[in-house]
Amino acid sequence: MATFDFSLFDCGFAFGSVTYIDRYPGDEQNARIVVSVTIAGGHTTPMIVDTATPWCILDPEIAEALGLMADSYAPSRRLTIRGTPYQGMLVRVPITIQPTNGGQLAAEATFFIPTLEPGDVWSHPNFLGLDGFLNHIRFAVDAQENTFYFGRP
Repeated sequence: MATFDFSLFDCGFAFGSVTYIDRYPGDEQNARIVVSVTIAGGHTTPMIVDTATPWCILDPEIAEALGLMADSYAPSRRLTIRGTPYQGMLVRVPITIQPTNGGQLAAEATFFIPTLEPGDVWSHPNFLGLDGFLNHIRFAVDAQENTFYFGRP
C-alpha cells in the first residue's frame, strides 16, 4: 500500500493507484512515468504518461493486430513525434489500467495511429496523451514511491 492511498481514496480524489516503472523498455537512459495499459481488452503494453502529447500514441503494428485501423473517425491527421512528422488516424479505443491498489480504471481514449511508409519501422514508445485521455481523468503522481493515482473528475 502506497503512503497516500488511504488519503487520496478517502477524500474521493482517486479510487485506484498503480506502481509505475520509471524507464520505458529499450530507453533506460531517460526517466519516465510508465504504466501498463490494456488496449481494446486485448493487448497490455507499457505507455509513457505525457502531458505534452495531445493524443495517446500507439505503435501501428499493435493497432493493426487489434484491428483498430478500421474504427477511425478522422481520415487523416498530422502529428510531429519527437521531431518527425507523421500522417495518421485518430481512433477511439477502450483502455483499462489495472491497479496495484483500489479499483481499476476503464475509459475510452483517443489514439493517434501513425501511418508508416513502406519499409519504415516504428521506433517510438507508446504514450498516454493529455487531450486524448489524461484531461478526462483525475491523476496524481508520487515520484518518491513510483505511484500513479487515478480517479474520475
